[in-house]
Amino acid sequence: MSTLIPYRHNNHLSRPDAMSFMDDFFRPFFGMDNFTSTFSVDVKDEGDKFVLEADMPGVKREDIHIDINDDVLTIAAEWNAEKKNERQNGYIMNERRSGRASRSFTLENVKEDEISAEYKDGVLTLTMPKVTETRKSPRRIEIQ
Repeated sequence: MSTLIPYRHNNHLSRPDAMSFMDDFFRPFFGMDNFTSTFSVDVKDEGDKFVLEADMPGVKREDIHIDINDDVLTIAAEWNAEKKNERQNGYIMNERRSGRASRSFTLENVKEDEISAEYKDGVLTLTMPKVTETRKSPRRIEIQ
């Protein structure tokens, strides 16, 4: 069976469940939108390959890094953006946004050396061919 499993660090092992719940609950209230901590990913099983699509609007191609280490695929992105608007009466408003996000996946039955990537219109697409499984015929081993 071929699978692509999200890789998760379990940082809450030594913390009470209520504490990890509170961290997750209050995170949006302190200015952290979803992209600052992660980005949306869709994974499709297309029979002979997996296709992973990651939404990364506004991120430059050169700021996206894809690495494989010990059967774990990691997609990381960094961004720095500044927006200046001149307003009436000489008022200027500056907005800055910077951050880093990453997602990791455990690769199983994927041809790691044949993975390809494309970035277009804010969507990163990874095509990951599966390892063709060769099943052997069942047999019985006689005890001597």
